[in-house]
Amino acid sequence: MMKQHPTSKRKKSSELQLPCGWRDCKVVCDGEWLLNGHIAEHLEKHQQQESQGKSPDKCVCVWNDCDFQTDCREEFERHSYYHGYYINLLLQGKHECELHPEIPSCYALPRKGNKLPELKQNFHCGWSDCQRSFISIVEFQDHIVQHASFEYEIQKSPDDERPKTQCNWTLCNKQLENKYRLIEHISTHSNKKHVACYHCGELFRTKTTLFDHLRRQPDNNTHKFQCAQCFKFFATEKLLRGHVVRHVNCYKCTMCDMTCSSASSLTTHVRYRHLKDKPYKCTECDTRCVRESDLAKHVQIVHSKMVHQCDQPGCQYSVRTYTQMRRHFLEVHGNNPIFYACHCCERYFKTGKSLSVHLIKKHGFRLPSGHKRFSYRVDENGFYRLEMTRIESLEVTQQILAPHIKEEPNLAGSCYEIVNPIGVDYERIIVSNDANEAQLVGEVTISLPSLNDEDF
Repeated sequence: MMKQHPTSKRKKSSELQLPCGWRDCKVVCDGEWLLNGHIAEHLEKHQQQESQGKSPDKCVCVWNDCDFQTDCREEFERHSYYHGYYINLLLQGKHECELHPEIPSCYALPRKGNKLPELKQNFHCGWSDCQRSFISIVEFQDHIVQHASFEYEIQKSPDDERPKTQCNWTLCNKQLENKYRLIEHISTHSNKKHVACYHCGELFRTKTTLFDHLRRQPDNNTHKFQCAQCFKFFATEKLLRGHVVRHVNCYKCTMCDMTCSSASSLTTHVRYRHLKDKPYKCTECDTRCVRESDLAKHVQIVHSKMVHQCDQPGCQYSVRTYTQMRRHFLEVHGNNPIFYACHCCERYFKTGKSLSVHLIKKHGFRLPSGHKRFSYRVDENGFYRLEMTRIESLEVTQQILAPHIKEEPNLAGSCYEIVNPIGVDYERIIVSNDANEAQLVGEVTISLPSLNDEDF
């Protein structure tokens, strides 16, 4: 029997008509919840056929234009439910674009069929004291909303006209103004998406980010708004404002005066500059590395015989790293030489390292605290020049100029707790000025998914 929509769930004024993509099925459902229940019926019949020996040994997806197959029955069901979730996002995105014809079209590579992400495990609820997991992502997202609604009812007080509600997700104690803010906030934990680009299939949390995706594409970028720091162009003022924030350093290391623009940058700085832990060891030599990607790069450069060969006709240039090959292509074949220019005497250098040595020896420059190299950025003429300014938030400036003054509670203290919520057992690294410090003065929770990410 088709699962009914919970009465407590807020139903949209008009649900989209969602066609079932199960092979040879012509059913159209009102909204994703009914489509989810309809897919459950298909899965039940499929399992009956499997038990009677009428299905192949492998679970082969029968959704149109999908060639997925697996030996795991549970993974097959997760994948099938996700199809219903995905088609709803695609049609939501298409619907939003039809309502706003002024938004340009997508010119990215078109999606090929229904290519879904790998779903190797169930969707686990991270709410405190809740151990439930779900095969269906639609049921999982609905379950999360029920947590938020119930939490608001039990936390509100008759005396409070607008009581704040606390999020009880693991490692999160954020206070939200009302139930709807809590529901909006908790969707960030469950990674809920609301729309997808109908052309390329990319998922987005809001229709605004979908529109930004369409506007920022090279064919649609009007180049009306330029960043004064890096000279990049943006299609809208909103995109420019979001970009400019990346130039502002809002995080300060408590071990030195290094400031960063993001929590992940601060995490990387602490791991490389102040912690001695290097868990990845090379099997060929005694070299140890902080990240797995660093070890892979070391093996490729030092121990691997693989080289990059220039693919231009008649060119015999070869090198071990892609970075050097890219520079060769730009300078030799692209007629775009890279030069580092000294702002004091207008001498030019081929590498940033050579210019750094020149600045220190000839002009008496010193490296900023916490930095192991100078920073350079391209000027309007295409030369790399020394970065002379560093934009910092008011809180960070107060910490640097008055470190002896007891900081306000809303500022970061002398101790950071860096938490990695990715693994089963949470990794906690305490970084403090005083090794005997017993009390955590300030706390910053930083996600570390990039420690093993080669694209960091």
